[in-house]
Amino acid sequence: MQNLSELVHQIVEVCLNVKDGENVWIHSWDHTIDLASEVAFACRQRGAQPFITLVTENYWERSLLEIPKKLLEALPSHEAAALEQTNVFIFMLGPRSPIDWDKIPSEKRELANVWYFDSNKYLEKWRNIAQERSIRTLGIEYCLATRERAGTLGLKYEQWKEVMLAGCLADQKEIAQKVVQLTNIIRKGHEAHVQTPFGTNLKFKLAGRKPIVSDSVVSKEDAADGIVKFLPSGCVEVAADENSAEGTVVYDASIPVRGAKIEGLTLEFKRGEVVKYSAQAGLDTFENYLKSTQGDVKKFGFFGMGLNPGLKHGFTQDDKVLGGATIGIGGNEDKGGENKTTENRHWWASMTQATVQIDKELVLKNGVQSF
Repeated sequence: MQNLSELVHQIVEVCLNVKDGENVWIHSWDHTIDLASEVAFACRQRGAQPFITLVTENYWERSLLEIPKKLLEALPSHEAAALEQTNVFIFMLGPRSPIDWDKIPSEKRELANVWYFDSNKYLEKWRNIAQERSIRTLGIEYCLATRERAGTLGLKYEQWKEVMLAGCLADQKEIAQKVVQLTNIIRKGHEAHVQTPFGTNLKFKLAGRKPIVSDSVVSKEDAADGIVKFLPSGCVEVAADENSAEGTVVYDASIPVRGAKIEGLTLEFKRGEVVKYSAQAGLDTFENYLKSTQGDVKKFGFFGMGLNPGLKHGFTQDDKVLGGATIGIGGNEDKGGENKTTENRHWWASMTQATVQIDKELVLKNGVQSF
């Protein structure tokens, strides 16, 4: 209960700074109702006026399977009216069980989105109102740590939940400050060099593109720009020069993918393209990505660094782990890049104990920040 209280404090006070007189909408799944109730009570204590909406997993799944797409795309007038009067929107991530994409008709899969930043007709209408109203919005990814999802991913539930909670309870304001510092370094940089004790030695050029940032402190400016933030968070990513990567990447941390684990995945790059790959275990899972995706599937896509001291590698937030470096291949149009793939699909994983140099500045040495 103490940990839950600390999590509620992070959500209500640190990340959103809920104020007296504000209207707070808390959207919950059936498995997150206890957390939603605690968040609502904390908002009420601060003088805000909260209300909770609930979607059950059964209702959500049956709607996708049985309700016509046209109805699912509509933003109901009473929901739009409630949104018009909302100052803060908090949504729990779900459902409890992993989504079985094979069951959902292909024409409805875009409506299975639960993130509030992807695109479909319903969300476009929703986001338009949210941005016009400057609604501060926060998604709670901690709620994805369930027994059902852990079983599918091959993770130990209690450990995963503990790591996710630690990531939420880290100093979010300090992480946000580090995000700004790292963003400035990357934005001004021209060349990068990533190394690890496990064999990674990769050089590439930065292309002057705007980095994609991840922190959990929601500002008025974020709300006005329609930015949705999540908890836990803590990373900076950028689409680099797609043709510039030269060298070797060794993903030393285990990569959990739908019940399988990839161990020791190694990629060799020449002129920005993966020319050779191998793994100690689970190589077929990586090859399934290559075979099922069309376009620039093997092209160097993006680079990132994690900034959250509470998270650990080997779970589901590797890109946010402090001291880690991420290298991705494939689609990167969502980050302002030029790689085109099926549905912008891409592959990424993170490395531990990374040393990262940007131009002449050492920003990370053996997993320890230098800025």
